[in-house]
Amino acid sequence: MFRFLLFGAIALTYLVMIWGGLVRSTDSGLACPDWPLCYGQFSMPLDKAARLEMGHRILSSFAGLFVFGLFLLTVFGKYSLKVKLFASAALFFTFSAAITGMKMIKLEAPNLSSHFHMALESFHIFESMLILASLLFVYRAYRGSFEGAIPIWAYALAILTMVSGVIVRYTGSGEACGHEWPTCAGSLIGDISNWQVGLQVLHRNLAYLTWLGFLTLALTNKDRTSRLAFVLINVQMISAISMVKSGFFLPLVFIDVTHGFFLFMWLTYNLSLSRKAEVLKPAWQGG
Repeated sequence: MFRFLLFGAIALTYLVMIWGGLVRSTDSGLACPDWPLCYGQFSMPLDKAARLEMGHRILSSFAGLFVFGLFLLTVFGKYSLKVKLFASAALFFTFSAAITGMKMIKLEAPNLSSHFHMALESFHIFESMLILASLLFVYRAYRGSFEGAIPIWAYALAILTMVSGVIVRYTGSGEACGHEWPTCAGSLIGDISNWQVGLQVLHRNLAYLTWLGFLTLALTNKDRTSRLAFVLINVQMISAISMVKSGFFLPLVFIDVTHGFFLFMWLTYNLSLSRKAEVLKPAWQGG
């Protein structure tokens, strides 16, 4: 039951994050103007955008139920204190994300009518990332191992790049440099006096630093996980560049979001929090 609830919560949370990205990319966030119902009804709406928004809410509800079930099982079961704490953290961020999601609808945050609304949408993504990280740490605490191949400095670089990417996306700064790469609006740096261009340039430079960091890691560690990490970083960069060059073609945006969240999940699972660097076995292998 523990593995069923945990892996179910992880899979559903990941799907919620991807679906949320699809809702945002199609501007469907306000297709259901009320909350938690859609036009005051429980039934699935006919409008495509409203279906996307309502589907996201339903999937989020199922993910929340799995997280809640995991919390009850661990808190009242014979599990270690770390398992209980991480399960509690996952539930806390789940409730927090639900409240933020409600506020986004009530305040019409998808319209991006103010910096507060932009910050609210970005924060909602960060909450989802914290839920997913907490669930992964539940499993690692259950396994009794916080060893891994990805050092904190490399992980921090990747997270900073991801966070800046979320901020770029939800502040409408994705096209601040036009559909160019590596140039920005016709120049190498761009007009960074414009705050949106500045955000885009910062995100790109963090991405370059992350690439260099994982290249260094792959060359120095020479283990399978470090090399695979570098491959995944390259895939993410290629998808991001393709997305920009294509003018944010929706299928490429979807691929970028899907792989980005997978990369976050994979790096978090392999993060080293101990002095000894030992690669964890994949979760599906048990042990």
